This record gives sequence, structure tokens and C-alpha cells, in this order.
Amino acid sequence: MKKALVIGYGVSGKGAVALLRKLGVHPAVVDQNALYIAEDDLDLALDNRDYPLRDIDLVIASPGISPEHPIVKRAQARGIEVIGEIEFAFRHLRNRCIGITGSNGKTTVSLLVAHVLNASGIKAKTLGNVGEALSTYALNPDDQEILVVELSSFQLQTLKEKKLSAAAILNITPNHLNRHTSMEEYAAAKINIQNCLTPDGVFFVSQSIIGPFGHLLHTPTQVIPDTHHSSFDALKRGQAETVNIEAAFALCAHFGIPRNTFDQAVETFHKPPHRIEWVAEIDGVNYYNDSKSTNIDSVLHAVALFPSQVVLLVGGVDKGASYKPWIEKFQGKVKKVIAFGQAAKKMEEELAASCVFQKVDTMAEAIQVAKQNASINETVLLSPGCSSFDQFRDYIERGEEFKRQVQELSTKENS
Repeated sequence: MKKALVIGYGVSGKGAVALLRKLGVHPAVVDQNALYIAEDDLDLALDNRDYPLRDIDLVIASPGISPEHPIVKRAQARGIEVIGEIEFAFRHLRNRCIGITGSNGKTTVSLLVAHVLNASGIKAKTLGNVGEALSTYALNPDDQEILVVELSSFQLQTLKEKKLSAAAILNITPNHLNRHTSMEEYAAAKINIQNCLTPDGVFFVSQSIIGPFGHLLHTPTQVIPDTHHSSFDALKRGQAETVNIEAAFALCAHFGIPRNTFDQAVETFHKPPHRIEWVAEIDGVNYYNDSKSTNIDSVLHAVALFPSQVVLLVGGVDKGASYKPWIEKFQGKVKKVIAFGQAAKKMEEELAASCVFQKVDTMAEAIQVAKQNASINETVLLSPGCSSFDQFRDYIERGEEFKRQVQELSTKENS
């Protein structure tokens, strides 16, 4: 192989370029923002459907690149192999790997599994859809480490390499339907993880998946029970929810970790930020940041965890699913829905007749309205159920802004 084309120059693309160079392969790159990120030593061009493919032996697509991308389709028509960045990295790694996917909870479970393994004396590292790109790790790998690889539907859709010693699907609920044409296609992308197991690999699947998507499963499975009870104190301390703890234990047990050792390690684990993260208590009302919530089911999951009435902040960029599944579950639990951003209009159309609902323009306004409506012992919860890209760079910026504004509110009230 003499020359490879990388589509997308984000975290994954940069990792792929670095690994290609290490292998002695000349990398060319196309990116939508090529004019702004030009580098002197990089063959970088604007992403163009007519990009010339002469001399290209391999195309590596970053996770955000659709299989329908014009360059991908042209390359395939010419017989040029097209693979994802994860596939490329897997081909150059000898490590044992664990694959974890799901619509919700996969980052927390991936980090928890690595935390428990390390605490138990087994070297492990979390990579993939969280942490550094797998290709970047492959530049200087430690073959003794177990790689806990978080995998999105985008990464799994075309993955073929049989590299996973263990894999788990935590849940499959409506998400990314602005890219996947149907729930069936989205589920099939997730469940493709079963085709990436080694011959002796073990496959864990949540009980909730068996009913609606069991017909897509052809690999023997071990069922993860759906346990959704978590104490309020555990949430406030930043511990993982019970359903995620049980999924992590199933994977860790496969690598020889006994339950008592696992439970001890869990006590020292804290979820990453923006996942049902306690921010402050103001006038007897607890404020929680769940900015990582970007789909319908993640909102339902978050709301169900609280014993108190919830004033709910939602909104952002609509991802194609209906918000009507919220209506029944919100009855008697969600005191008021406050919507902001691009999706607020659609939410108003689908929810206003059945919920106490108010549409505002910004998250700042939503926080002010929430303060006016929440009473002592109730919860104000930011769990947007949408992408953030209309008003924020990403879910992290959205969550940090929520925390900043709530802390300012707390300081003001205390003074």
C-alpha cells in the first residue's frame, strides 16, 4: 500500500494519519474545514465529491462519515477498500479488547470496567468513542493492556475485524435517526458488534434488547438483567446507576474479577461529568446536569431515577425521533417541561397538550423559569434529549454553561 485517503480530520482522522505515517504509507486527507486547518506537511484538501482517487489504495472514513458519502461510494465502485478508523487500528493491535455499545450509558460502563480491572491489578485502558483514538494508541501500544473500546453505531456499522474477546450491548433505544433510516437499521448497526467477536469471545446483551431485536441476534448471548434502582444518595455522590454497574460486573467477571473485589472498586469510581451530575442545592431544590442526554430514552432514564417531582429542561437539535413517548412516563413525575433551542417548536407541538409546558429561547431563560417553578425537595434537571449544536459547541460546553449559571444563581441566593 502506497497511498491512503482519510475522510475527516478530527480526533479519529488525526490518529489514522499518524498511524499511516508510522507504517510508511502516504496519507491524503479531505475535510469539510480543510481551508481552516491546513498544515504544511499534510496533503489536505476540501471534502469534495469529485476528489480524484487515482493512486489511492485504501480509504479510511472517520466515524461521522456516512456510508453514503460520495467519495465512499465512488471508491467502492472502483474496488478500493473502504474501512473505518477502528477497523484500521484493530488490524495493527495485538491487545485483548472489550467492545461496549448502547444508546445510553456506554461511556460510564467503559470507564467503570477499565477502573475495576486496573484496581484489580489488570492493566486496562478506555479508548474508541471516549478517550484517545484507537489509531493513536496503536502508535505505541502496550500489548499487555486490555483495551475497553466504546463503540458508537457509526463505528460499528461497517466494522468486520474479529477482535473482541468480550462485547456488550447495554440498550437500544431511538437515537441518530437523522442518519440511520430506521430503528431497524440503527439496531442492526449496534448488533453488528456480535460479528466482531473472536471465536472464543463472549457476548452480553441487555434483557431489554431480546424482545424487539432478538431476530437480529445469531451469536450465543449472556443476558444482563435490567436493574434500574439507584439510591438518591448514590446519585448525589456521582456513583454509576445500578443498571450500568451490573453490566460492568458481567464483563469484569469474565476476566476473573470476583464480586467482592468488583464492589470495592466501584466505591472509588465516579461517573464522568454531565451524566446526572449533582450541581447545587438552592432553597431546598437540587439541580442536576445531564447534558450528555441526547436521545428520548436517556431523558426517561434520568427522570425515573428521582423520587421527587422534576422540573425538566430539554431542547437542542432534534434527532428525528418523536417526543410523544415522554407523555405517559412524565405523568405525576414531571412538574413542568421547559424547552429551548431548535427542537422546542416540535416539542411544543407534541407535548404541550399533555404536559405543563413552556417554550423559551435559551437555556439561561429555562433556568430562570425552572427556579420560579421548583419547590422545596423537588429537582431541576437538565436532560436535553437532543444534540447541542444549535447553541453550543458540544454537550460538554452545554453542561459547563448550565453548571456555571446554576453556581452563579447559588452564590447570588446565598449572598
